[in-house]
Amino acid sequence: MIINQNGIDFFLNRRSVSVKGLKGPGPRLEETLEIIQSSLRVPDHGKLEPWRLILIPEESKDRFIDIMVRRGQEISIDLDKLEKNKKNILTAPLIVTVICSTKESLKIPEIEQTLSAGALCLNVLNNFLVRGWGANWLTGWMAHDRNFVEEAFNLGAEEFVAGFIYIGNYDEASPERPRPKVEDKVTWF
Repeated sequence: MIINQNGIDFFLNRRSVSVKGLKGPGPRLEETLEIIQSSLRVPDHGKLEPWRLILIPEESKDRFIDIMVRRGQEISIDLDKLEKNKKNILTAPLIVTVICSTKESLKIPEIEQTLSAGALCLNVLNNFLVRGWGANWLTGWMAHDRNFVEEAFNLGAEEFVAGFIYIGNYDEASPERPRPKVEDKVTWF
């Protein structure tokens, strides 16, 4: 057995960085694509690849924010919440949007495909974190409002946003928070 102590230490101390703490510069395109390539190594029963990613770089943010603000006002999202969403978008140099795109399959249930998209979200998050970037996985109303995601991302009827991974540089790690104890979460069959 080969033990990867660096990997063990990473997972023992893993935590997301608050979006408020993110700043530029963000990762270069080559590094981003390399990190995403390694992130694609997720459980994927049937090799269906039931997901895809949409990158939102700095130069696309104004258009994204315009769609977000207009749609948020249409459905009466609180103005303070819209301002917070806008600030989050502007703070992070890069946003990786993970789209769950389930495929019709007689062998692989939809829930397994959805879980694969969730695994991809966590893999993107952890792959950026382990390389020293700050990252945070969020959803919220923007992920769940059908009209917004269809307009912003041209999603098909079977697709949905599994998560927005906000990525950037940071100065300070987020403070530690209480974590569950294994004895409170594990039982034996």
